[in-house]
Amino acid sequence: MKIKLDIKSNAVDSFNEALVKFESAQNGDVKAYKFTILHLSHAIELVLKMYLQTLDENLVFSKCYQKVKQRASAKKIDLLAAFHELEAEEFDFESVIDGHDNPFTVIVSDVLAIAKNEKCGVTGNTFVDQDFIDDINWMKGIRNAIEHFQVEFTAKEVRLCIGRLVQGLGEFSDVFSLLSLEKEVGKENYEIFKVLVDEYEQSLEEAHMDIREAKEALFRGTRPKHQMFIEWNEYLCDSCGNETMIPNDDSSTGYKCTYCDNEESGQIEVDCDVCSLPWANEDMSYWDENLVNVCPRCVNPEAW
Repeated sequence: MKIKLDIKSNAVDSFNEALVKFESAQNGDVKAYKFTILHLSHAIELVLKMYLQTLDENLVFSKCYQKVKQRASAKKIDLLAAFHELEAEEFDFESVIDGHDNPFTVIVSDVLAIAKNEKCGVTGNTFVDQDFIDDINWMKGIRNAIEHFQVEFTAKEVRLCIGRLVQGLGEFSDVFSLLSLEKEVGKENYEIFKVLVDEYEQSLEEAHMDIREAKEALFRGTRPKHQMFIEWNEYLCDSCGNETMIPNDDSSTGYKCTYCDNEESGQIEVDCDVCSLPWANEDMSYWDENLVNVCPRCVNPEAW
């Protein structure tokens, strides 16, 4: 039985597989980030080639692409302008690969070299920004290291880059009407996709991942019977409203928000200057310079 996948199906399959591996990595299988990178890189490469096919279906082949480069070099114009010149002349790209059973296709940098010249007719702004290109190149470098030698990266930088790439890929696909990632993503992957494609949701998820990793690092190697003596609290941040305030040795308050870096929270406990019991600092009363923090119990003992 022969299996045939068109470029769109191939891209969607790789994208969905990237989401599956990403979720596995988020759940603790950190090695799955490696496969997330490989699958997402493949999906991005295919979607970029889909863009080239909107210009001419044969432009994905290196021999055809070289004709565009030659025209651009000869006329000293950008690659997109060179393509449009050849198009206006009704240049037959198909004849360039005629007789070649399996012609080589272009690489990612070739596609980006053309796509970065696409501009909005109203504003004149480019559709493909440099940040998107930089993220693609960074991930391409990591992918090549995985495939050919050894690789070193932090889980956090990979997570953040993957989020930006998913967002950028969605915008790119939408601008050039290539496909709708939201419609193509599998139902079982929709929740993880929804987090990645939303910048706020992904940043918040990253903040919670920072909390989990910091807590695991603090408790790692400590015997269970001693863990009860480790001080670990998570508080509501006064600035962003998320419960992402955790202990931080470099903070002036001893706590810092993993989402917005704020160091203040009314919930951070301090010791009462009268009874020495801890209370939320927002509940403390000021009596004088010697009794700066007085808890509600000491302020009104009859109520307790």
